[in-house]
Amino acid sequence: MSTNNVDICVSVDFGVAWVKPQVKDFPIQVISDWPGDGITNERKVPSVLSKHVDSRGLRKWGFLCEEDMNEADKWRYLKIFLDPAQYRLSRQEGLSWAPQSLSLVHSLVTEYLRQIYLHIRRSITLGIGRPEYQGWDDLAVEFVFSVPTTWEGQEILDDFQTVIRNAGFGRPEKHDVVLGLTEAEAAAVASMRHFGSGIPFDNDDVFLSIDAGGGTTDLAFVRIISANPPVMEQIQAVKGTGIGSMMIDKDFRGMVNERLKRYPGLRAQLPRDLPLKLSQSPYYRTQKHKFGETSYEREVYRIGVLGLRHDYHHEGLGIENGHLKLRREELEGIFNNQLNKILTTLSEALDKFEQDGYKSVRYIVLSGGLGSSPYILRKVEEYVQNQLLTRPVLKGTRVHMSAEPQLVIVKGLLLEQTNSILRTRIARANYGLITSSRYSKKNADHFGQAIRCDIFDGKSYVDDQIRWIVKRGEKIANGQMLSAPVVRRAGLTEPLRWTETIVLSDTNVTQLYKIQADLTDVQSSLTLKKRRHKWLFWRIKSQYYICEYDIQLRIGPSGDLRFEVHHNGQPVAGSAAPVKVQIEAEWDTSPNEPEPESETSPAIPHTSSATLMSIGSWGSSQGSLGRHAPVSTDFWAAQAQIVR
Repeated sequence: MSTNNVDICVSVDFGVAWVKPQVKDFPIQVISDWPGDGITNERKVPSVLSKHVDSRGLRKWGFLCEEDMNEADKWRYLKIFLDPAQYRLSRQEGLSWAPQSLSLVHSLVTEYLRQIYLHIRRSITLGIGRPEYQGWDDLAVEFVFSVPTTWEGQEILDDFQTVIRNAGFGRPEKHDVVLGLTEAEAAAVASMRHFGSGIPFDNDDVFLSIDAGGGTTDLAFVRIISANPPVMEQIQAVKGTGIGSMMIDKDFRGMVNERLKRYPGLRAQLPRDLPLKLSQSPYYRTQKHKFGETSYEREVYRIGVLGLRHDYHHEGLGIENGHLKLRREELEGIFNNQLNKILTTLSEALDKFEQDGYKSVRYIVLSGGLGSSPYILRKVEEYVQNQLLTRPVLKGTRVHMSAEPQLVIVKGLLLEQTNSILRTRIARANYGLITSSRYSKKNADHFGQAIRCDIFDGKSYVDDQIRWIVKRGEKIANGQMLSAPVVRRAGLTEPLRWTETIVLSDTNVTQLYKIQADLTDVQSSLTLKKRRHKWLFWRIKSQYYICEYDIQLRIGPSGDLRFEVHHNGQPVAGSAAPVKVQIEAEWDTSPNEPEPESETSPAIPHTSSATLMSIGSWGSSQGSLGRHAPVSTDFWAAQAQIVR
């Protein structure tokens, strides 16, 4: 669905809610009437779900869970648990918010998102003057979701899209769901538009966007192509790491636990799950958010303990008049654990920036929950000043905080979807097509491999080679369709269907996807050729088809894949959607070898031997891939845009 043809564009992010209309001068609309929010009109709703259902089989969610519910009875940080690696880590740490299985994580996120979807539907239909839900399915609605930068590999993106659709998004015929920018890219787009932050961007400026949120910190280097109208390009692959305010809360709970361990007999006098309750209390959050403000500096910070008598006192625990006391050094230590990781990640990014030959970073822009911390801002400014002598690229660099740091992702999502600001991105993985290449005695990679003599053209081939379509680090234009030409041969009576295999390889995983190419309906446009008879002429017919088509690959901003089969420049009807297949062995897919000769385009072989799972072909086995051949080779946000 083209954004130009939609009635409503809804951007969704784990974090905030913000609405910008597409039509000029149409007022901004914000979804801020979240159930249980009272009169505060929060733009963000917590990603919290009750562990228990009521008599109607329903769970409380969002603000409804913040009303006197024990923390042990809640699931929090559901987005983080969608990442299998983060989920396993949380289970190992015994975090009570981590569900018992990944399948339960998917079920809970689906249930939570279903509540978000129903609320969005209600708010928008009432907002455009219609009775509740009436005519919703008749509207052309596009939902755009952000993706954490730390999510690499197609599997987690596929799982995420399944969860989204199971929650109700995109189900009506006129509705669509797309994965938009990564969080780092969305933050960069919104930062460029700056919305009152007063950053005077000029053409050719390079700035670094650092979005430090609840569970991840994302970095993106971008260059301004045009300040007005806003156009920019990504100059390095986005980088994400598991750093965020959630880890500050974890360290705070650990500190409280250490105090309690020294006085085990006092637990009965204190509220149950005290460390957990304190880390989610409004008093702690206030101290955390204000820490680092010049006007808020003090030697001792006091946090009210809900459920404790106001006259309760214990010097060893650091509790006075019902308040937990924290020395400034203690709070600094908790923040510094994450700050030091941010600065290490920043230093590594600047190393790569310098190695690539770039000369200057004009701005560093902080956003996100942790990025909104005055303490983090001050320390990053100090880091830049301390690095001036050893890093010339930081000369003149200014550090800014986004005007609304917790809104940048949801803003950037919609701005990009409607204005196409980020014109060029950097591939985060290698993408290739498994194919055959002409055998050559001079090619060392063909030594010891099975050689196939094609029964149609009589030439020798080596199967199961990878022809790289795009390599990690290469530039991809926005909306660009990448193409890999394929040549197949088939007898006159053979089916004209083949299964092609696409390889996705990043730093952590290799995945295979297969797509069916069916040329039955375009048989009349295929080329007929005569066989090279030799001694076979008496056994086979004298003609065969040359079947030429292209595998078109679109890599979305989040890394999600879309495939099409094209023949003579047109999509082939009936070609099956790609299906993921499992790999039975580890194999090297590093696209760094010399490129051997191929019958259609260069193919790069693997550099180690392994066994691929059996991938069948619908056409002649002589024209297909070999079988078992050795291979040489903290909250959701919704934003609605009304178009009239």
